[in-house]
Amino acid sequence: MNKTIVGMVLACAMLTGCGNPPPRSDATTKAADAGPDPMEAKIAALSPTLQRTTFFRAINDANYDCQNIVNVVPRGRIDGKLNWAVECNRGAQYIVELQRGGIFHVSGVPKNYR
Repeated sequence: MNKTIVGMVLACAMLTGCGNPPPRSDATTKAADAGPDPMEAKIAALSPTLQRTTFFRAINDANYDCQNIVNVVPRGRIDGKLNWAVECNRGAQYIVELQRGGIFHVSGVPKNYR
């Protein structure tokens, strides 16, 4: 009988190590997200012409009208994300925000061209 009890205890002990790992805590997730985004360094390393081309593409991909960029002003970080104020020809103005992983979020005030 002792062998049966010892066998059951050992089987239970071995089974407790199986299964899914415990979920990550908020602190662990935030710490992983808080690290530097490698895309920031890549954007910063681009020449001004390539940066403008990148912002031009982001603006047009967001279905905003921009024929060419006339001015780019770095705005620093807002909520931990890099931002730029971008002015296109004919007065359209946009904010381009670099999301984690190299995705741009574009918002702005398109100019009425009438």
